[in-house]
Amino acid sequence: MSASSNVSSALIIVSGILLSGCFSSGQTDYNQQAKRASLSDLANKSTSRKVTAVEMSQQQRSAALAGIYQQLLTLEPDPEVRTHVEYRLAQINTESFEAQSYADLGDELTDPAQADSQVLAQLSKNDAALQQLIEQYQQLLQRYPQRAENEHLRYQLAKALDLQGNLDASLAQVELLLSQYPQTDYLAELNFRRGEIYYNLQNYTAAIQAYKQVLTASNNQKYQLNSLYMLGWSEFKLNRLANADNAFLQVFEALVASQQNNPQVANLTADDFAFEKLGSRAQNLAIDTQRVLSISLSQQLQSQSLVALVNDNQSLPYIGLYQHVLFANLATFLLDKKLDHDAELTYQAYIDFAPNHIWAARFSLDLLDLYQRQGKFAAMHKLKNDYVNQYGLNSAFWLNASTAHQGELLPNLLSFSDEHSRRLYAEAQTLQGNERINAFAQAATALNTYLQLAQLPQARPLLSKDIIHDQYLFADANFEARQYQAALNSYYTIAYEPTDAKASTALSQIQQQSAYATTVTIRELITQQNTNAAEIVTPLISKRNQLDKQFIEQYQQDARALQLAGNAAQYSFDSQDYVSLKYFTDFVLQAHGIAPLTASSSAAQTATPLSDNARKQVQFVSQLYANSLYQQEQYAQAEDAYVLALQYTDNSATAWSEMRNLLASSIYFQAQAVKQTEPLLAVNQLLRVSQVVPESQYAVNAELDAANLLLAQQRWQEAIDVLKPFQKQHPNHEFSAAIPAKLAQSYEALAQWDLAAEQLLIIVANEQPGPLKREAQYTAAEYYLKAGDRNNALTTFRSYAKTYPQPFDVAQEVRFKMSEFYRQSGEANKQYYWFRQILSFDRQQLQSDANAIQARQVELASMAAFALGEAEQRSFAAIKLNAPLQKSLKRKQDAMKKAIAYYQQVLGFQLAKYVPHATYNLAEMYRQLASDMMNSQRPNDLDELALEEYEILLEELAYPFEEKAIDIHISNTQRAWEDIVDQWVDKSFTRLAEMSPALYQKSELTHEVIDAIH
Repeated sequence: MSASSNVSSALIIVSGILLSGCFSSGQTDYNQQAKRASLSDLANKSTSRKVTAVEMSQQQRSAALAGIYQQLLTLEPDPEVRTHVEYRLAQINTESFEAQSYADLGDELTDPAQADSQVLAQLSKNDAALQQLIEQYQQLLQRYPQRAENEHLRYQLAKALDLQGNLDASLAQVELLLSQYPQTDYLAELNFRRGEIYYNLQNYTAAIQAYKQVLTASNNQKYQLNSLYMLGWSEFKLNRLANADNAFLQVFEALVASQQNNPQVANLTADDFAFEKLGSRAQNLAIDTQRVLSISLSQQLQSQSLVALVNDNQSLPYIGLYQHVLFANLATFLLDKKLDHDAELTYQAYIDFAPNHIWAARFSLDLLDLYQRQGKFAAMHKLKNDYVNQYGLNSAFWLNASTAHQGELLPNLLSFSDEHSRRLYAEAQTLQGNERINAFAQAATALNTYLQLAQLPQARPLLSKDIIHDQYLFADANFEARQYQAALNSYYTIAYEPTDAKASTALSQIQQQSAYATTVTIRELITQQNTNAAEIVTPLISKRNQLDKQFIEQYQQDARALQLAGNAAQYSFDSQDYVSLKYFTDFVLQAHGIAPLTASSSAAQTATPLSDNARKQVQFVSQLYANSLYQQEQYAQAEDAYVLALQYTDNSATAWSEMRNLLASSIYFQAQAVKQTEPLLAVNQLLRVSQVVPESQYAVNAELDAANLLLAQQRWQEAIDVLKPFQKQHPNHEFSAAIPAKLAQSYEALAQWDLAAEQLLIIVANEQPGPLKREAQYTAAEYYLKAGDRNNALTTFRSYAKTYPQPFDVAQEVRFKMSEFYRQSGEANKQYYWFRQILSFDRQQLQSDANAIQARQVELASMAAFALGEAEQRSFAAIKLNAPLQKSLKRKQDAMKKAIAYYQQVLGFQLAKYVPHATYNLAEMYRQLASDMMNSQRPNDLDELALEEYEILLEELAYPFEEKAIDIHISNTQRAWEDIVDQWVDKSFTRLAEMSPALYQKSELTHEVIDAIH
């Protein structure tokens, strides 16, 4: 840094210091301590007060006040007052010096250099006054070292010494002031003064520390920018270049931030930013900072150091705005130094650093100019290719670029890509084998890049040639590179899509050549993809048919059209492109004079005589067409088409039998199509299959389907008429196994129950054990019942009962039905047998799964037990008690025990319907036993006394039975308290009235008696 610039900076700072206020902090402290007005207070007031009668200048006022305070000192006032007066006098002298020093300076000095020189000239006239001030400050500090006002006084002394040029003494005062007053309000200013002094003394380390303290001090705005600038210079002087670079970046940040209130600067973006657009003072400092930063970077690793610097400081608010300027300045600096290679590296460094920025594209052109000047043609080619790749249509830059940026880049993109693609195409033509293939692939890629750019609307004004030739080159390049899909797309565009080029013979030839090339290319593409999945190949085949069709339609006179049509018929069928197949088939048929089938065609169409070759071709396409109709489920038309195709087919050929079967299938599926909407029509179609193609496998299915449709329509007898012959003709057919069920359904619907039962028994005979077999057995028995065929019903139910103990509920019902059969026939013993079966299986079920016993099964068991109990009770009642009593009584008691056992089961089932009756019967058996014992036959060999004693013995024997009967009747009557009242409860009451009249044969109290009681 030059000496003049150092002085300039110092003067700027000094001028700021001299214009600052004086003794403010000291006066404030003193005023806060005083309890009354002092002389210094009066002096201060007089300083600021305006006297309206006499107008005085600041200099005149200061001189007058100085005289007053000087007179006060001669009066030898109080020491404290004297001290204040002396300090105030020093303040007035300072103000007077400042006023005198700047009296002749203008209010505005726009040129900083001119201001500095005028300040120096003016100060030199006041050396004596300045020396006098310095001595006055020193005396006060020496005499009053502890005064609060000394902070400002020492600050004034440091400034005065600095103005005097006594830097060492000034620095000593600054250091002393900072040590005594570390929180001084002048912290930023004093540290800046220290930094300037240390810098001039070349003590750069101390200067750096001082400048850093400025940056951390409060209220440092006045010194921040210069401190950053000088901090960078100090680091630079110490050769700490990285630190210097960071400081210079902070200068740039501060400069840009200081200009944010300027709309012209605030609206700048990185695209158009330059430091030259800042204000004049900021611009000068920025230019100087750029210069020293470039010098610093040139002494390091140049562009590498700059990239590291920018990367490390990406968090700075404005660095993105101007970072490209740093690279441009460094490159320019290096070029000025004839360091072209280093300048190239600098441009390339930015391109690598920010590849998607517009400045990277601009620097690429600067770099290209450098290469061209040096004759680096290989590097030029590479750079142009990189330019196209980095900024072309498929790049991230282009996708996010503005219209202006795209317009800026497009001319270069067109030029570079066109040049590159033609060079690659020419080179590929000279090669062979895989090298040729790879070279054409590269040429195709380059041509595609150019074509994409050339087809942009904004590119049209920039083109000097018709791009159709480049499109054809692109198609050929892809074909040679075996990139058939791309070649196909390009050929197709040329051949069939509208073009802006004027129609000419040359253009028509290119279009026709491209049209046929599409048919060749699509075949190459299919061959290439043939090993891949069918879902890939199938669309290609459809595309091939389309292209063949387009060529045939547009170039019908071309000799290759008929050949393509013949082959395309097969291709269309394979790809299920039925529209194209119809077109190609019609084309071939019409070429041979055959009218094609239409929706209204008749199957009776007569075959046209043809040569063998023509017959084969017609046979082939007509058969394909018939098959296509079948695949499209157009079965009515397919039937007609097969009839026509069969006319051109030898009946000894394999195709003959295949088509006959497909003919049958077409009829069959016609029926399937209408079976939901017109089922009877479907039946007719199904039955027609066996009439038209009786040998077809569809005939059997069709008959059975017809029967099923008839069943669904409840045409029972018609269904039987189809099913019975089928069952007879195909007894071993797999479908015949289901016929008995269908016949059973039909007979059931017709209420022909015996015939339905017969079919069900067929199912039973043929079915494997399982639910179906069991249900068929049961249903057959039911049907026999409905038919009134008791014997077959009995036999079928008996078989069911012995075969299927489960499900338990059904089995019990069957056993009950068996008991009913025998009840109706009066075969009691057989009836009782099934009752015992019911009870036996009920006990078994109770042990295995009691939850399976539901209310109905409880009722059946109760019914069976009760009926058996009554039977045994009747046997009990029939036994007469004859002498000798013990023998007949034994038989009667045995019968009674059996009856009791059954009645107890009834009671155990707890069914209200049977319990009261069973309870009553139990009681009656005990009562009857007692009665029969009393009425039993007496021995005839007893005398009167013995007979009397025998009578007493009978009473003793009969009494417990009679009491037991009473107890059981009582238990029965107690059900009345549970709201269970029926005839058997009432009969128990009646019987108790007979057996125990004292307790139970009582009349109710009359109403009159009740009233009398009350």
